[in-house]
Amino acid sequence: MLTGDLVRIRWTRDGLKCGFIDAGNARLLEKATAVLTAFEEHIGASRGALDEALHEVEGDGVDHKLTRGLAKLCLDRAEFDTTAPMPPADLRRAVFSLAARIGPLRTAEVPVDAGGVGGMAGGADAPPTTAASVWQALAAELGLSAKALSAALYADLPAEQTLIAVDIPTPVWLLHRYNVALVQAALVHARSVTVTLGTPGPGEIRALLRAVKFHQLLAEIRPSSDGGYTLHIDGPASLFSQTTRYGLALARFFPAILLLTSPWNMRAQVAWRQRTTPIEINHETGLVSHYKAQGTWRSREAVWFHERWTETVPAWRIEEGGLPLDQGGEGMVVPDFTLTHADDDRPVHIEILGYWRKGSLKRRLELTARHGPDRLILAVSRKLMQADPDDNGEPPEGVVLFSETVPVKEVLRMAEAMRAKPRAKPRA
Repeated sequence: MLTGDLVRIRWTRDGLKCGFIDAGNARLLEKATAVLTAFEEHIGASRGALDEALHEVEGDGVDHKLTRGLAKLCLDRAEFDTTAPMPPADLRRAVFSLAARIGPLRTAEVPVDAGGVGGMAGGADAPPTTAASVWQALAAELGLSAKALSAALYADLPAEQTLIAVDIPTPVWLLHRYNVALVQAALVHARSVTVTLGTPGPGEIRALLRAVKFHQLLAEIRPSSDGGYTLHIDGPASLFSQTTRYGLALARFFPAILLLTSPWNMRAQVAWRQRTTPIEINHETGLVSHYKAQGTWRSREAVWFHERWTETVPAWRIEEGGLPLDQGGEGMVVPDFTLTHADDDRPVHIEILGYWRKGSLKRRLELTARHGPDRLILAVSRKLMQADPDDNGEPPEGVVLFSETVPVKEVLRMAEAMRAKPRAKPRA
């Protein structure tokens, strides 16, 4: 991502405005091509040599911030490696240990005299007394040349590491990535994010909500009067203790919104340079996501539960949860799985709640008690439940507690009990 000194964002009367660039501009394409070419031509070279080449690309132009920003995004997708015959730290330890044993060292060989021959203080069998001699002795011991050994001594320093690869498909891709990175830089400091969704299809809404869970964001989704949804996400600046890790997670989530093909609008309140100001982006802004559409992610707890349920409960079919379930217009339940018995067409839904705040959990329990759905099981982390000062040790009805894995037997017991109940009357 872009660091603060590389961000091109300005204040306006309406809020923050990003300095978006035109990915089709010939001059900018030439600049992006030059940056990418510098990386490609220095594969196999040191990072220090790459930095010099990038400095030449930057030249005397006036758009240093843009050039450095493009280079930073390339560095984020570059792979460097330490090229050395052995770990440099081990090599340094061996060199300094040998030098300490045979020292003191001289800066040059001493003349031949009665006390030694060619710098060997104490005779032909005495240890070497210069740095060059140390290199030669250790190189002979390791079966390497003294030159290779010297080059590898500090090969793990950033400037000495070797560029192995850079994953930037095209210059146009890099320019689009730059525009998205500008928004991400602002979202790292967000107090709140509200995404208004038009009418996304089932696959799109599921993929977006999976992205929310994947990045462990504190979010709530509600239905809107026009048939769409409103997704509210807490920002890092809204937490009791703002964390850079959460801010980065929110920023990394943003490209998932860009995958939507239906209309959407995002408005965020951002703590920017000691002021709180809005930033607004929508589907007409023209941003292009660098993510691939992937709607199959599941949390570790969900994966384990699916595997164990499939193996041990053949009478119940387990499927991926469907669309969000309405809770009286005040909230939405996004089930992770839907369980259906072979002899019953009424499904039981299960939602796994791990990374939530106690306030969000309390609201979920209250909405479920008032609006259902009736055949819903909430699997809640014990750590999350214990964070509630009102917890009396007994989980509420319909709640299964778990530590590492969701207990299949307890979920099955609850599902069977729900199946045994008569059909519930529609809630008022």
